Amino acid sequence: MKSASFAFVLSLALSSVAFAQAPSAAEGQKPIKTLINAIRYSKDDLATKQVGYDVMVEKLMDTSWKDATDADKKELIAGMEKLIRGISFPAGRDIFKYLDNVLYDAPRMDGNAVKVKSTVVIHRDLKKSEIVIDWVLGKSAGQWKVYDTIMQGESTLAGIRDEQIKPLLKEGGIGAVKKAMNDKVAEISKK
Repeated sequence: MKSASFAFVLSLALSSVAFAQAPSAAEGQKPIKTLINAIRYSKDDLATKQVGYDVMVEKLMDTSWKDATDADKKELIAGMEKLIRGISFPAGRDIFKYLDNVLYDAPRMDGNAVKVKSTVVIHRDLKKSEIVIDWVLGKSAGQWKVYDTIMQGESTLAGIRDEQIKPLLKEGGIGAVKKAMNDKVAEISKK
């Protein structure tokens, strides 16, 4: 009898994981809408609250994340926030200042992540262009937060991991990643 009830509880637990539901459209789109508008209007403190830096850095570090000390993790997350604020937010501001509209698909689950496809409509120099962005959200501090974007089938995070982080890890481990990150933070701080 105990084994039958254990099997029933286990099957319920597994089915809830396998059939996890995507958040509602409002819940899935809210961090993206807030992020876009905060970047657009130079409200970087609000924008940064919509980004899951912890999830982002864990994905970037891949299997090396488990080898990082708590101090390393804290430093990497703080460095990533500085890089995003110094590079990505200004680049986004340049695009979003010409924003006309954003159209969203319904959120969909992809493993533990939620993806929300959007079409960003831009009018620049009397020309209309559309940018399709698949936003990837993960749970961070109990909230859905953006940690990656996919454009033209390419994950920003995967590109950075494969082209920059993996070679640094191979060359000098977590220390090399931290040094490169700190060097880049210092470089953008001078601007």
